[in-house]
Amino acid sequence: MSRRNSGLFSKVIKKIRSKPGICTFDDNLCGTGKYILIRSKFLISSIGSLGENHSENHVSDLSADGAKFVGTTNGVRIKTWQGGSGYARNIIFQNIEMRNVSNPIIIDHNYCDKDVSCQPHKSAVQVMNVVYKNIRGTSASEVAIKLNCSDTVPCRGIILENVYLSRHGEGEVEANCSNIIGLNSLGTYVSPSCPNFSN
Repeated sequence: MSRRNSGLFSKVIKKIRSKPGICTFDDNLCGTGKYILIRSKFLISSIGSLGENHSENHVSDLSADGAKFVGTTNGVRIKTWQGGSGYARNIIFQNIEMRNVSNPIIIDHNYCDKDVSCQPHKSAVQVMNVVYKNIRGTSASEVAIKLNCSDTVPCRGIILENVYLSRHGEGEVEANCSNIIGLNSLGTYVSPSCPNFSN
């Protein structure tokens, strides 16, 4: 397994709804059926490529419980392209340890890997009801939490509960959060925290 996909789950038994596809392992494993039942010990590190080429995707009822990331590029990530439609909802990431991870927690609602800037679109995959619970460890970068949501189709119902991430080595970490309706901090602590948290 590659460096960026080296995490392991102790338990993953989940159903993913996919139309036309949902990719995991940073897009190395894709399904095109209506339902995909995953029973694997390997980490689902990324829900990605949703909405690419204006496609409609539906992903729901995914739970990842008990993972450890060491030296990876991404921790738990949701990645969508502008111009798509559908939803990614009812997703839980919990009991996860990060060690020197570049992007421990990331929602990239405006993904673009083109040589030139992607044109903005009014439509987007709706990201909603996502929980990050009991996530601890260290970030290799200054931005440990990046929740970059669409300004036309904001994320909704994002919860961070008992999240503590510090810098690997020297320095501080921060959270960048934008365009979220219903961003909540629960539990004893959330660090770093978004400036627009509600309790």
